[in-house]
Amino acid sequence: MNQTSQHRVEKIEAWFHTHDDGEFGVAPSGFSSVRVGDAATAGTIVYATKHVYVHRIRNLSHLPKPMATLGRYGLPTVDDLPFLRGSSPKRLFIGDCDPPDILVFAWLREHLPITWYGVNDDFLDFHGTRHLDCIRIPLSKAEEETVELLPQLCPDFRELVGEYCSSLIDGGFKIEIEGAIIDRSLQSHT
Repeated sequence: MNQTSQHRVEKIEAWFHTHDDGEFGVAPSGFSSVRVGDAATAGTIVYATKHVYVHRIRNLSHLPKPMATLGRYGLPTVDDLPFLRGSSPKRLFIGDCDPPDILVFAWLREHLPITWYGVNDDFLDFHGTRHLDCIRIPLSKAEEETVELLPQLCPDFRELVGEYCSSLIDGGFKIEIEGAIIDRSLQSHT
């Protein structure tokens, strides 16, 4: 890890520790992540901040199988990295379009190659939910404070989430994964 990467990792970790308001979660050291599947034989390894939704995304997105998934809400730990390295070069991050998950992705990316597969413009279009106002949630105070740091800690976050999602974040909103994959039959009721 180069000096710039190390600096980003330290700033992200410090931010999570000083802003742990429920959005910027830091699990106690004895709290293990949820691991499903065999990372040694996986065709795709997924890190998900909300692992309970991965099965719905996998079914919609046709990810290469077999899949191994690591789920952890909040900041990852270095203990998660060996599982994520696994044997597959295809590593995906699935998370919300919000400052905490963007920083989780940035932290992971400083440790290993991983691709953003979380909520972004394309994800919303694929799931047919971009136009639903009901899935936009106001940012928490800590999340609002984080927005100005995103370009420093995840310089390409706007490219990762897209123009529409970037404008939501700039406007004080986020979209969580459960909103992005909402049952399409509910669209007529919003």
